[in-house]
Amino acid sequence: MSGAPCPAGPRLSSAALVAVLAPLLLAAPRAASAAPLAQEVAVSVPGDERVDLTALREMYLRSVAESRAIHEGLAEIERLRATGGVRRGSEVDATLTAYRGALITLRAKHAFWPVQKLQYLNQGLAVLDATVGAHPEHAEARYLRLMSCYYLPGVLGRGRTVRDDFGALARLLPGVRRQYPAELYGAIARFVVERGRLPADQVRALEATLAQGDA
Repeated sequence: MSGAPCPAGPRLSSAALVAVLAPLLLAAPRAASAAPLAQEVAVSVPGDERVDLTALREMYLRSVAESRAIHEGLAEIERLRATGGVRRGSEVDATLTAYRGALITLRAKHAFWPVQKLQYLNQGLAVLDATVGAHPEHAEARYLRLMSCYYLPGVLGRGRTVRDDFGALARLLPGVRRQYPAELYGAIARFVVERGRLPADQVRALEATLAQGDA
């Protein structure tokens, strides 16, 4: 599959509200179980940026059950930008932006009013779509968008981005294994293998990287 991003999914209309509400309450906890807490430290990218994403990743996972963790995660993003020397347009910048989009999307789970749920979902997915569109080779941004959309009902029109993200991750993950904590990489790769309906050659390539991690 090519690295070109697929078109973003449609913005949700009021007609889709009934389909949105129940899945939003159920999807996020299942999604979070596929991504354990990262236990290693910094991510390095060109330009010698070093930003420790451990706390942010933990806050993202906690935000599934705790709305307070969403605010903590958004504050952590701003702290990392202010103290980490993050360059605009860099890989770390894209990572932080993707987490912002994923956290905003999770606000829909905790919001009370249906219209507010819809607003948060549209806002967060728009951030994720823009991030993946600008950085189609960014594995973690792809994964965050995938987990934000995978459990949504088909009527919401996200099937195309889900398929595109599975395909992109199958292609990208073998080359970025050493860039991620082993536990996080293993969770992402296993989810893609188990749920992505991939061609056999891509499954074998990902399973080989997992075997290396288990060795």
